[in-house]
Amino acid sequence: MKRKIKIYTLFLAFMMLTTGLRYFHIHVFHFGWGEFSPILISVIFILLNRKDSFKMLSFNRFELKPLLLPILAIIFVVAIDFIVQVRFQLIQQPVVDMSFLINLAIFSVIFTIFIGGFEEIGWRGYLTSKIIQYKLSWNQLIIITSIIWSIWHLPSHYSKFEHLYVQYPLFIISCFELSIIMAYLRIRTNSVITAIILHSLIALLSYDFFKPTSHSMDLYFLTFPSIVMILLLLPVSVYYYKRGSKIYLDKLKTE
Repeated sequence: MKRKIKIYTLFLAFMMLTTGLRYFHIHVFHFGWGEFSPILISVIFILLNRKDSFKMLSFNRFELKPLLLPILAIIFVVAIDFIVQVRFQLIQQPVVDMSFLINLAIFSVIFTIFIGGFEEIGWRGYLTSKIIQYKLSWNQLIIITSIIWSIWHLPSHYSKFEHLYVQYPLFIISCFELSIIMAYLRIRTNSVITAIILHSLIALLSYDFFKPTSHSMDLYFLTFPSIVMILLLLPVSVYYYKRGSKIYLDKLKTE
């Protein structure tokens, strides 16, 4: 019982510190320094705990070949969601010219480092390594990372969306689906790099290259793309949940 309290107290503290730091910066400085909180708190925890090491950030080399399928699956899901939004005029179709391509290349690097990198090193890096260290189950891995990841996004959703009570629950569902896929990638490769790349691709396609239409804050806009994404992700996440559970169980036996 004491061990369980110790374990979940750590995860609760991690959630409160990362989310609190993000909330503080959004509402005081109006600047995105809160994006650093997952990696920052991870490093602080490592420095404070003698049993932890920077290897737990899981920034290891990986082979790309076995990961082509999940990468293509997520790209397909995001692309379909993007096409649906353009078709129903929820976002303006971008003008693809040299300036757009140059900005896309620059922002691809920036997003990989600052968006996917700083988040995933926290969620699929340190946090996942702690779950493996404590030998928690595959289901607990998915639930813990999903809850902390989704709550961490709450401050930005609160400041951005008027219909929070509708949009945020849909976001939580997509977080659980994506957490399954990201966890599979992390366990399968023993590296956080692919999760970083995948996270960055998703974030990049929702950034300012794709301007919302005038009715972007309508309830319809907030729900329809999210529902499309959830439905498309469902079979993908179910498939990788089954594959990931087997790989994870074998990994626990070797730890």
